[in-house]
Amino acid sequence: MRILLVRHGHPDVTPGARLPIAGTELGRWYRKYNDVGLAPVSSPPQPLRDAVAGARCIVASDLRRAIESAQRLAGTNPIHLDPDLREVGFPEGLNVRTRLSPGAWVMIARAVWLLNGCDCDESKSAARQRAARLADRLGDLAHAHRSVVAVGHGWFNLFVGRELRRRRWRGPRLVPHGYWASAEYEKEFSQR
Repeated sequence: MRILLVRHGHPDVTPGARLPIAGTELGRWYRKYNDVGLAPVSSPPQPLRDAVAGARCIVASDLRRAIESAQRLAGTNPIHLDPDLREVGFPEGLNVRTRLSPGAWVMIARAVWLLNGCDCDESKSAARQRAARLADRLGDLAHAHRSVVAVGHGWFNLFVGRELRRRRWRGPRLVPHGYWASAEYEKEFSQR
């Protein structure tokens, strides 16, 4: 059985979305980021297309960039949306008026989130629980279909990969986080 975790392709972020913002504006910026799809030129690399070609089941986060990524990978195969594949929680803002690039603020917000130092729409503990539920569901899908592709997001894929390894799936300890990055997990097929 095989589970392939894939991060979405490069989002269609306008140059204006890269202008410096205050930490207090981070939540509004992130909501806009969640609404964008893929850049028109963002295309999955051929090795990833080849890895997905034999998959019998493709699931994706219900965020636009993940849906469009799954569509570019799936061809004519159906895609099943799963909100549990969404990215980990994010703060509405950080109480800092200093202006930095959104990328810098995202990294700061992730560090603060990992340390449980902010009010977010999802705690680290809740994200771990969601990843555990999803790992079980992906395992069930892999058992039913032999091969499943899950198109999600960089940080959350790390949590899912960790949970798969806890369930004795063989795969990388660290999931690559670049756009179109993937990590393959395997387990011997067994009758339940």
